[in-house]
Amino acid sequence: MTRVIARRFNERYGAIFPIPEALITATPEVPGLDGRKMSKSYGNAIALSMTADETVAVIRRTRTDQDRRITFDPERRPGVSALLSTAALCLGAVPEELAAAVGDGGSGELKALTATVVNDFLAPLRARRRELAVDGDLVRSVLQRGNEHARAIADVTLDEVRAAMGTVY
Repeated sequence: MTRVIARRFNERYGAIFPIPEALITATPEVPGLDGRKMSKSYGNAIALSMTADETVAVIRRTRTDQDRRITFDPERRPGVSALLSTAALCLGAVPEELAAAVGDGGSGELKALTATVVNDFLAPLRARRRELAVDGDLVRSVLQRGNEHARAIADVTLDEVRAAMGTVY
């Protein structure tokens, strides 16, 4: 949508807006614990505000099947595959390789592995979040500086837009 608006404006008034490029990543969406995309509204999310124990509890509640052999199959085994995807994302690994590593360990071993790697991955982020939660003045000042910086850029852009459209008063 943004690309269309920028392109149409630029065609009519001249090159004012850069055309946004799509940001394609190896992981287009973070998998939730039930196989769908991770979302607070779906109730399948792991929040930064969770403690390590809460994260373990959420991961333990993930619905898996009785098949002891761990395989990556999002269609037939969404819970197992979601856990593998989450662990792989935290480790920078491939879900199929993790499945082979867990092998016949079963869902208990997979859940323990996933909980450990997720908590290890989130530990520095959670620590920083706690630091920032204590210093509200720092957070407010960073937000204010960011606002001022964005406003300065937006003012220049709006001046260019108005000049291109001939609506400078």
